[in-house]
Amino acid sequence: MKPWSLGIGDIHLKPAMKTTDRKPSSQRLVEANPDAMSHYRKMRGELWPPAGVDETTCEIMLAMQLAVLGREIPFKVHALRALSHGVTKDQLEGLLLSGLGVSLVAFETAQALIWLDEACAEAGASATVQT
Repeated sequence: MKPWSLGIGDIHLKPAMKTTDRKPSSQRLVEANPDAMSHYRKMRGELWPPAGVDETTCEIMLAMQLAVLGREIPFKVHALRALSHGVTKDQLEGLLLSGLGVSLVAFETAQALIWLDEACAEAGASATVQT
């Protein structure tokens, strides 16, 4: 495929690649500064899961936040983790749709429903993912 020009000097873009072809941002951070990733993991370990909140609830909450932020890969990771804790795809779909009325994020909700379908298909599951 031929790249197309933005009309800004010699800047050319390739046609959009599937986002799943990208290197995970955490891997890029490790390459750029291994200490930064080590500190991040330590901080995350201190905060995860929050006191009094079970891991399943945390995974659901993170998946919903990532959906609204439009972050495909992290959304899929946390949606699959929620599924592995016994949450069903129907439950996640219901939660995504329930946020639609209060947050006015129709596009992000629709996109996250597509990502949920893709994540389940990639994991070979339709209702739950076994660990």
